[in-house]
Amino acid sequence: MSDLMNALNTPAAPKPQTLPACLKMALPRIKAISPKAADPNRIAAAVMAETKANPKLLECNPYSVVGAVIRATQLGLEIGSHLGQAYLVPYKNDCTLQIGYRGMIDLAFKSGLVASVTARTVHENDVFDWELGTEERITHKPATGDRGKLIAVYAMAKLTTGGIHFEVLDLAEIEKAKRASKSSGFGPWKDHFEEMAKKTAIRRLFKYLPVGTELSRAVALDEKAESGSQRNDIEAEMVLDAEFYQAGGGDGA
Repeated sequence: MSDLMNALNTPAAPKPQTLPACLKMALPRIKAISPKAADPNRIAAAVMAETKANPKLLECNPYSVVGAVIRATQLGLEIGSHLGQAYLVPYKNDCTLQIGYRGMIDLAFKSGLVASVTARTVHENDVFDWELGTEERITHKPATGDRGKLIAVYAMAKLTTGGIHFEVLDLAEIEKAKRASKSSGFGPWKDHFEEMAKKTAIRRLFKYLPVGTELSRAVALDEKAESGSQRNDIEAEMVLDAEFYQAGGGDGA
């Protein structure tokens, strides 16, 4: 407590105003919460690479970008559209963290409660049939060659206890989920539609499974990102955090 009070009574250094400076300030925290093999500098470099692919991120409140990065790091997910685990999506002046379907699958395995999980797209030329009831089942034989237009997606999980569960979404439900997203016209929904459709099926499936705290947290976080209610501005927390001052993280850049 005394360390914290000393930090709060210490005159604060000027707050960084740019994303590179904010990332530099956050490196001690990112390092503290990163997996042992992760390099905080590499994480920061990946974030800056994302700004080149999407310059609108530089127009966001830099603290909201850093907040999204910290959230992703806490979940053990890597930022980067090429990885499909987690995306930084600008919305107005703030950055939101959207979790990709690969990120959802990785978190499911880490929970130790899911033995396997898959997500598939269904096209009009595929053979596809599914049934609910006492003996739920899915039959899916993808067409060879031209599979036709996307008509549905499904996600299936096998628990370590042996149970199998699945969720099927038709195209109308996928489009409804897209329209409900605040980023329906840009970001992953625009650039990675099929992946977002599969992620939506996985997310809905996971809401009904005993998947553990971290995955439940990720599902809730991702829903907030879709609705536009996710808040990643951690400026006050960063400025008042004693660890930053003790580690020299408030230097600015």
